[in-house]
Amino acid sequence: MRLPVADQIYLVGFMGAGKTTSGAELARLLGWQFVDLDEVICRREGKGLPEIFRESGEPHFRRVEREVLASLISIPRIVVATGGGTYVAEENRNLVEAAGWSVWLRVGLGEALRRCEGGAGRPLWGGRPEIEGLYRFRQEFYRCARVHVDTESGPPTEVAQRILESLKKQGFSPR
Repeated sequence: MRLPVADQIYLVGFMGAGKTTSGAELARLLGWQFVDLDEVICRREGKGLPEIFRESGEPHFRRVEREVLASLISIPRIVVATGGGTYVAEENRNLVEAAGWSVWLRVGLGEALRRCEGGAGRPLWGGRPEIEGLYRFRQEFYRCARVHVDTESGPPTEVAQRILESLKKQGFSPR
């Protein structure tokens, strides 16, 4: 198996997995740039995620998400926190896998629910049955990531350290 480019890391996982908080810490450890994909989309669209979904719909959001993701693959020394649904799309998975290291930040549903505290600002947050279904559905895609790291225990600083250690065990060597 071909090792990916060493200077891009893409964090994938469910809502509340810690992609943004742990990702920012990982970037700090590496001395790299950190980008939250959803934040870039919101800046580009000039509105928050709930407004984008409500006013333009999920297909529009996913199209913009793909465009923004594709624009990031040329940036060296970057850690990207993807949205919870980004890695579900095959085209996005292929972009990520061709560009760098994919890391699944695993979190149990109960912990994700606790961390998201009711889902404020999360456009796909529905009732408990909908969230459970979405969680189960997305797991099979997240499993495709090259590296898997549990995020249930420890603060983001410890999670970032575990991510880095797991990457190094798989052949990652930061430049």
